[in-house]
Amino acid sequence: MYQLTDDLDDSPDQETPIIRAAAKQDSALLEALLVRHAAVSAENDMTERERRRLQYVGPSGVMPVPAYLSPIISATNAHVPHNVRLLLDAGADPNGIDLFNIRDYSVRYIRGRHFKDDINSFATCKPRAFVLANAKQKGISHQICPLTQEELDERAHGFPRFWTEPNVPGQRMRMNRALTGLETAARAGSLEILDMLRAAGADDSAWMQEVSLDEKQFQVVDADWSISYLSTSSPVHEAIAAGQQPMLRHLLSTCGYSPNYRPYAAPTVALPPLSYAIARCDLNDSGVRKCLVDLLSHPQLDANLRTPIFGVHPLHFATAHHDPELLSWLAAFIPGGYGSAGTTSLGHTLLHIATLPLTAHQIVTRNPDVARSIHCARTLDSKWTSHRLPSPLHMDFSTPEEVAHSNNPIPMTVAQQQAQQATISVLLDWGGIDVRAKDVDGNTALHYLAGTLNMSDITLAMVRAMDGGEEVWQESKNGYGVTPRQMWGE
Repeated sequence: MYQLTDDLDDSPDQETPIIRAAAKQDSALLEALLVRHAAVSAENDMTERERRRLQYVGPSGVMPVPAYLSPIISATNAHVPHNVRLLLDAGADPNGIDLFNIRDYSVRYIRGRHFKDDINSFATCKPRAFVLANAKQKGISHQICPLTQEELDERAHGFPRFWTEPNVPGQRMRMNRALTGLETAARAGSLEILDMLRAAGADDSAWMQEVSLDEKQFQVVDADWSISYLSTSSPVHEAIAAGQQPMLRHLLSTCGYSPNYRPYAAPTVALPPLSYAIARCDLNDSGVRKCLVDLLSHPQLDANLRTPIFGVHPLHFATAHHDPELLSWLAAFIPGGYGSAGTTSLGHTLLHIATLPLTAHQIVTRNPDVARSIHCARTLDSKWTSHRLPSPLHMDFSTPEEVAHSNNPIPMTVAQQQAQQATISVLLDWGGIDVRAKDVDGNTALHYLAGTLNMSDITLAMVRAMDGGEEVWQESKNGYGVTPRQMWGE
């Protein structure tokens, strides 16, 4: 048996000894620590405070924000299944995280949360019920109700992405993600650990196929959800992001997890696995591409499943890549093809998405009509920020020009121009788009093209040549009373 010293550091301000030992391939130290912890726990003369502290440094202890680390998570990240087995035998919680910590983390994903929650990386947030109550005061009657006027007004003062809210959850966080043991095992690709945790009773009830896909599931009215319901991800999402194809197959076939799961606790970024693979994963990774193929061939996949609230279809995400091969390939797999995409809740068609500026750096902010009219980005990068302050605080200090960083323009490159042309050509060849279509801001695709830096004359001519294109160019006014021609400055 490993001989423990009297000066072993049990300080709760850093990783506990058991967490550190759990990551070691040699299990001797971990085993000794677990034996000592069991012996001390059996003592009856401890105060309640001492017992809570002992629990914190034990096999189920979770380091809170910003770490969200436990012995189970530590051993799983290190790919040490025999340590996971030791921890479970010692009574460790197979979930790898407790309700308090996962609830605290998921508060940062609540729609309508206070903007300060987006930068609160080193302290706990307000209780979940409190944040939900504040959201209701903003008109958000439940978490997937239609976009409110207040939310639309806030979008008009920033430069949000087309697929989510102005402040992307986790965008400004300097903290670890709060993942369960099952999600960590899926990301690590360890079938052995995942099966061990499931056999030990880890909660996976939210991720099973038999869970209804009715959108009522997103109505966050109960703070007593189980751990899997409070997670902002799922094992399926984590396996895809890590390119773990064998794990994904195991989750979908053996475990019976749903290929359509949208995280309950993250309504504004609740991407189903197919959209998640396209929008948030590295498609240059061969493992991710294999996972994508497996998803598309799954008999229970709903390939037309949209995100809640913003109603974004997988083909909208694919269009945002400006990758015509990806777009054409995906459309061939999806029932209904391009026509199934329709519009998002913000009124964006596939052509709108193809013509949006990548970020706020890509618009002609020196033109006041452009600065006033365009405030929606195509980027899928969840970390990009259009302003230094979180919403809505930036509205008190920023003009539209400052929000768009007018002193730091990034014109389209030739390669970007060509990629956009190719994407629009794919949509034109399909033929099911209307150049007259307007989004929630009253902008047509031509408005976005006219306001983008270094826009290719060829691209502009392609869209103007569409049926009704010239009429739109000359006469179609957006919600700010501006035509594409005025934005172009002719």
